[in-house]
Amino acid sequence: MFRHLSGRATAVTFIVLVLAVSAGTATIAEGLVLAFSPLLVTLLMMLVVTREGYSRAGWRRLGLARLGLRHWPLVLLTTAGVSLAAVATTVLLGYAQWTAPGAGWWRDLLALGITGPVLALGEELGWRGYLQPRLSFLGERAAMLVVGLVWVAWHVPYIVFTPYYHADGNRWLVFALFTGTVLAFSVLFGRFRSASGSVWPAVLAHFAHNVTFAVLSTYAIRTDHPVLVNEYLAGDTGFLVLLGTAGCAALIGLRARAGASSAPR
Repeated sequence: MFRHLSGRATAVTFIVLVLAVSAGTATIAEGLVLAFSPLLVTLLMMLVVTREGYSRAGWRRLGLARLGLRHWPLVLLTTAGVSLAAVATTVLLGYAQWTAPGAGWWRDLLALGITGPVLALGEELGWRGYLQPRLSFLGERAAMLVVGLVWVAWHVPYIVFTPYYHADGNRWLVFALFTGTVLAFSVLFGRFRSASGSVWPAVLAHFAHNVTFAVLSTYAIRTDHPVLVNEYLAGDTGFLVLLGTAGCAALIGLRARAGASSAPR
């Protein structure tokens, strides 16, 4: 349809479409359409709007061709590791206690292992696969932050109009923590995308964070302070996760800059 759209135009078009789908589908099928909307809009852009999906180069630009395996250990450390450290801190502070998982936990874990990667891939192909490279005209850090702001806005209808996500606690405090943590995730995942030239480390990061939080909060601890632990401190966007993720993103950024400055010219 529009074969020669600039990166700026394709980015703006993608953002408008994905936020429109989010606003219109948040209450449908418990948010299932919303969950896959980054993938659906990516396919729409590539197959209908710009038609770059009819060439191998178009798909390679999504970062699917390489796995970026050497980044995977650091991905796990900065996502699953941060979630584990956050939960362990709440135990050390006395707000939660370790507990043995109840019956049937393995079935839920198996379901997470099947659906989790699919959902993570559906989002990351949109955010880090499609949108981040097309925002490169802003500069690397600004592109990551803009992706993060879009990611936050994409969640808003699901948070506001449904009872399924972050429904407990003080709404404004939860949303502030959510915004800060998602921006930190966007920078961290975006750095993995840039360093590896692959979307797969970002997919692994997204999945590892989600499944670690879900398993730990549901099966590994018990608490008499569920809102404090699961929303404010060690939930998927709690303060301890925000602190750990932002710290990891900053350290990786410093290491990248140090490597760039010491490289031969």
